[in-house]
Amino acid sequence: MYKSVIMTKTQLLLLSVFILLTSGRADSSSAQVPELVKNKQFQRHAQMAADSLYNFNDKGVEQQIAPWKNKYPNDPIWFIFNGMKLWWKMISDKYDTSHNKHFIDLMKKADYAASKVLYQHHGNADGLVVRMAANGFLARLYSDQGEWMKSLKAAQKAYKAYGIMKTQLPQFPDLELTKGLKLFYSAYLPKAYPVLKAFSAFLPKGNEKEGLHYLREASKHAIFARAEATYFLGYINFKYLHNFQKATSYFSRLYHSYPRNNYYARLLVKSEYKMGHYNNALNAINRSLDRWNKNKLPYLKVLRESMLFWKGRIFYRNKKYKQALPLFEQSLQLSRQLPRSKHRQYYAESAYYAGVISDQEGHKTKARYYYKIVIHAKAAKNYQKKARKKLNQL
Repeated sequence: MYKSVIMTKTQLLLLSVFILLTSGRADSSSAQVPELVKNKQFQRHAQMAADSLYNFNDKGVEQQIAPWKNKYPNDPIWFIFNGMKLWWKMISDKYDTSHNKHFIDLMKKADYAASKVLYQHHGNADGLVVRMAANGFLARLYSDQGEWMKSLKAAQKAYKAYGIMKTQLPQFPDLELTKGLKLFYSAYLPKAYPVLKAFSAFLPKGNEKEGLHYLREASKHAIFARAEATYFLGYINFKYLHNFQKATSYFSRLYHSYPRNNYYARLLVKSEYKMGHYNNALNAINRSLDRWNKNKLPYLKVLRESMLFWKGRIFYRNKKYKQALPLFEQSLQLSRQLPRSKHRQYYAESAYYAGVISDQEGHKTKARYYYKIVIHAKAAKNYQKKARKKLNQL
């Protein structure tokens, strides 16, 4: 179950392979219009705006970019800030797909605005950054939706823009994220997935150690992608290198750097639980619940759905069943109040553990009720199998 939580997307791996196989031609023609991403002062403001955005502080975002936006209202770079705001609504609750169409339309508009700038001023840095980011976002979303042809087409556009950026603005710090991922996956994927060895001759030369180095540099110096680089450092260490302690340190950095970000709070709790650091997980749960309730932060229900489930798991593990049961029941009730209830992982898993505890306490009717919820859910197939077995034994 845990593997599915930390974005363990086979699609994303295959998409990375495609990106590595695709190359764009570099063009050295100089831009003829102001390029904000080359301006050191703008870079500082954009970095602070990105931090505010990741911390769900919209006012902070506007304070940093408003003077620039007022002076250069037609620069396509503003599409990226708007897109990132919407992206975080989607990340906060992956089951809520109501924003998907709006996001796709926005990124297509961003790509079109960037293409107009690039048509008139070939090699314009702002246009290239927007084209790279917009199509990168689209590629990820399309891959999540299983729309492979659209995903690959967007990935090709993104990487072509990256190829030109390398020559036009080689010192742009966000490029280190792409370079790091390319180096790591070029080296790792052929080893981990034998079917890809046939393509190894077409891949750029990879190096896991160098890839991680560039990711660390991006996590320190990138303008828009510092948090993303830190996340990938945690993700790679967790999923591929199985260095859970180092992974948790990166997730902890995100949790403390962006205390209003519900996704990073949930990510840390799950990683602490996986590490067997149950007291650390419990402390993070209690701190997060208190912070969200006290400050009325966004996505309280989504956060509580997750936190109460994991708190229940900790009590269940410690055989404190009477304390665990109401936590699973509350998590289940929250799932019912959120979009696409039956597709939610915690909807099925909370019901399963509520059924097990009810069964243990001799409440057979109640146990049947919860097991049937699991069986009719649209998620957690492994729990459905276990619930069906438990139900047949009653």
